[in-house]
Amino acid sequence: MFEVDSRQILIYLAVKYDGDPCKIVTALQLHEDIKTPVEEVIRVCNSLPYKAITFLDYDYPKKLKDSPRAPFVLFYYGDITLLSDKYRKCGFVGSRDYSKYGEKATKKIISELGNDLVIVSGLAKGIDTLAHQAAIDNHLRTIAVLGSGIDNCYPTENKDLYEILKKEHLVISEYPGMSEPAQDHFPRRNRIIVGLSDCVVVPQVNTYQSGTMISIGLCANQNKPLFVVPHPFFAETINNDIIREGGSLVESGAHILEDMNWS
Repeated sequence: MFEVDSRQILIYLAVKYDGDPCKIVTALQLHEDIKTPVEEVIRVCNSLPYKAITFLDYDYPKKLKDSPRAPFVLFYYGDITLLSDKYRKCGFVGSRDYSKYGEKATKKIISELGNDLVIVSGLAKGIDTLAHQAAIDNHLRTIAVLGSGIDNCYPTENKDLYEILKKEHLVISEYPGMSEPAQDHFPRRNRIIVGLSDCVVVPQVNTYQSGTMISIGLCANQNKPLFVVPHPFFAETINNDIIREGGSLVESGAHILEDMNWS
């Protein structure tokens, strides 16, 4: 006689409905967990080439669990212990199109953070990619939060980096398999980045209509410290506007360590 537990039901529903939280909730409300054959749930859970951690698991990070709309399931490759709340985590978000100044700021700050921090970002083109690579170069651990399926590296030009993170760091997604990236996936991904992080750093953001601004809003809603790199007077960024509106000016990793009492 086969039996399944609640976590297996969550994993099954997350796979069936491509990680869509609304559909998962609806399925639970309609008692789909009771109506589904046990053998089908077990078959799906045992056939996954990647692993999963659920909201019900003991080692699901409390910081993320306490954040708004925490994901029911996270699929992953790599070192799941990096999710643990015992690790200090610094999120990095920013523009896809960055300047040399933004690049230097990202690399400088991460190089000065010390190797006991975990860098969290979204594996997107631009600042995200710089942050993951700078973490690797400076012997820090890093977590990539995807806006696509766990097996679908997006953008494809980050495939080599993605493979390194899978083997030596951690890649997570609330979307299973080869799920395609969709417009609404990226704001959802941002809530995970912010939810996992103790603070968030913005090296460069160029427009108010961006995913970075969504992350900034989430920081405000969750009272997460927000560190923003100042830019030259004539730079085509809105970093200085964000600082004027309440973001903490940051010019070095030491500023973050001091303000977070991590020194």
